[in-house]
Amino acid sequence: MSDLDIEIRLSKQTIDWFTKAAPKRLTEARKNAVEAMGMVWADEAKEVTREDNHVDTGLYVNSIGYATGSPSNPLYILSENGNKTELEIGAAVEYASSLEKRFNIFARGLDRGKERMDKVAAIQVRKTLDL
Repeated sequence: MSDLDIEIRLSKQTIDWFTKAAPKRLTEARKNAVEAMGMVWADEAKEVTREDNHVDTGLYVNSIGYATGSPSNPLYILSENGNKTELEIGAAVEYASSLEKRFNIFARGLDRGKERMDKVAAIQVRKTLDL
């Protein structure tokens, strides 16, 4: 076997893009994808709640994931930690955990929304990276 040496010359503009712009855009794309997936998940959890008639007021539904009406105090915490983006969504009412234990609303919403979540994440990545 022989050794193979390859030399690649990159312009300063290309080097700057890979070292400065690309990491920022990739982080933004990841954040946008996580947010979009979280909204789908919340939408599906809201729909499960409505379809099953779990509550007779809009307070629970309006507190899931993001504000959809008033009054609401949605549980929505987006955090960035290095190469990781996390989104904590839920229902910010005191009886939410008992509803989840009994009816698996968020688990069912996740199951129902999986395919759509994948699609919106891919769209957000392509859109953010101009692909």
